Amino acid sequence: MPGEAEAGTVAGTLARPAPLRPVAPGPAETVLWEGRPSLGAGRLFELLFLLVLLGLLTWTAVLLIAPHLGGSAFAGQPGPEALPVILLLVIGTVIIIALPVWLRASARGRARYMLTNRRALVWLGRSVIGEAILFGAEMEVTPTGVGFWSHGLYLDWRLKDERPDQLRFERLADPETVAAIAEAQGARRLPPPEAGA
Repeated sequence: MPGEAEAGTVAGTLARPAPLRPVAPGPAETVLWEGRPSLGAGRLFELLFLLVLLGLLTWTAVLLIAPHLGGSAFAGQPGPEALPVILLLVIGTVIIIALPVWLRASARGRARYMLTNRRALVWLGRSVIGEAILFGAEMEVTPTGVGFWSHGLYLDWRLKDERPDQLRFERLADPETVAAIAEAQGARRLPPPEAGA
């Protein structure tokens, strides 16, 4: 049908699919604000928590393997040549579980935040790892941060957590300033949650 053939074209050009990862602001986009998470007790607490978690994971891995070091029906009678394999299993278990936790904490600590006249962006190095369109976005303001939810929200796996998906500017020194800039670009502030709710 002719209508179907023309559906993918606009003014004689083929429609392009949306990019998988958001792109940097172009010439038509103005940067209104940039910032980083503030360092402080929160960051120190995260680092301490990560070290405690790594210690517990290592201890758990050792406890799981320790009963088999003296020999068992499952492991047989391990000799001196089994020690490198046992150490490799313990180290591998810790790395497999701890590496994603470390990558997530590291990314959130090194993130850079940006508001343009169109989008809220989270950068890591030279890559955009989070994007929310500001016009029509719902915005949640807390004493330490601002969260955005919009249609077409993009989040790298390092920005996702157990809470509902939201692009979060965390550990901000002045969240109200950021919220005011976003509101001027069409974001809608959600009412604060009621006490006891």
